[in-house]
Amino acid sequence: MSNLIVDADLTEPPSETAVFRDVTLYAKIFLKYGVLIECDRDVVDLYWYWLKRRGAFDFVDDFVDIGTESGMRLNSTAGSIVVRHLTADTLNFVVGRLSALR
Repeated sequence: MSNLIVDADLTEPPSETAVFRDVTLYAKIFLKYGVLIECDRDVVDLYWYWLKRRGAFDFVDDFVDIGTESGMRLNSTAGSIVVRHLTADTLNFVVGRLSALR
């Protein structure tokens, strides 16, 4: 199984929680990716609580330190898929790229 590594910044507003959840659902269930959130170790708890309280952690496998895992990267600055925010406007682009790069 390959990984989808999501920059933790894409879980924060102005990204939309529902779109983040849709992207991780699609990657995990339909494309069989392992879904990892990439962030500094000292903020893992903040992101975990943020996602858990919003019902967005269902399709996330784990948190990883920045640069420690390989796989497809969903990031706001550089990676396999680059978007500034996960919103309804970017959802089709991200899902299309996930499918195309699979």
